[in-house]
Amino acid sequence: MPVPENLRITQLDLELNGGCNYKCEMCPQVDGREKEFLKVLPLDVIEKILDEAVVYGVKSVSLHGSGEPTLNANMPDVVSAVKHRGLKCISFTNGYRLDENLSRRLIEAGIDVLRVSAIGWDRESYHRWMSMDGFETVRTNVKRFIELNLEMGGSSEVHLYHLITSVDREKEETSSYRHNWVDFTGALAEIWLMHNWSGGYVTPYSRSKMVPASKPRSCGRPFAELLQVRAGGLDGHTGAVVACCMVLGKDTTAVLGHLDDQSIKEVVAGKAYDKLRRAHREGRFEDISYCKDCDQLLDFPEALVWSNIPGRFYGQSKIAPNLDHRHFAPA
Repeated sequence: MPVPENLRITQLDLELNGGCNYKCEMCPQVDGREKEFLKVLPLDVIEKILDEAVVYGVKSVSLHGSGEPTLNANMPDVVSAVKHRGLKCISFTNGYRLDENLSRRLIEAGIDVLRVSAIGWDRESYHRWMSMDGFETVRTNVKRFIELNLEMGGSSEVHLYHLITSVDREKEETSSYRHNWVDFTGALAEIWLMHNWSGGYVTPYSRSKMVPASKPRSCGRPFAELLQVRAGGLDGHTGAVVACCMVLGKDTTAVLGHLDDQSIKEVVAGKAYDKLRRAHREGRFEDISYCKDCDQLLDFPEALVWSNIPGRFYGQSKIAPNLDHRHFAPA
């Protein structure tokens, strides 16, 4: 599939740091990430990528990926760089390092949405799934961030991200998440069923078994107006473009190019990207090692269990609310 001349990148997912201070049970980081991707994305490469993305119409930038962005000391400066270009800025964090100083700096920089991942509805379950006894710390950090934002006259929001760990206890877990996290902090939130990290994680329950008659279809990501950029890369490179966020743990197999020495257009028009798009267009998912076992190929609207975020719906980009990945899937 050729890349159109009017190439557009509406959403940019930009990873600031490849490592993480958590070893969550449900995350491929628990076994240690590939060393080529345990890097910090250099500021000059960040500036280059942002300037190029603006040319292609980027509207929102998410500072995440699969590493913990608060481990990058330049995080508030990068937020400022994004906002100075007139773009929406979002980040995804575990919230453990979100102390008062960092919260103030992020609010002053103008971050729009801070998404905090918190799996576990009480101290014990949080410790089990997130590998850290950080339940009270993170809840307090989130609550204080919201208070600071009001005190400082900011416009930042916190969106909590939770996962159901047992479908047999879905109602109980949802109720506990809402009571212990949403009600306590005053934050907006969403609760999802687990995914299998592109086939790299055996979930406590299987989406494929929940929808056994569902025929695989493209997730739409290879055709969407988004770009997924990692901090690290192969052969000493940084700024690797990968197929999607789900390939964590197998990034080395999913690299489509590197933005430290290539342009966005060169990568998107490259052979690796074209191979991915063709396979999805023709339904040949078995040809792509990091796609063939991914549960994102299943249409499963019930994966979004609950949310109080206005306008939130299944299939919608978490970063660009008006971007629905399903609209980009081939017929």
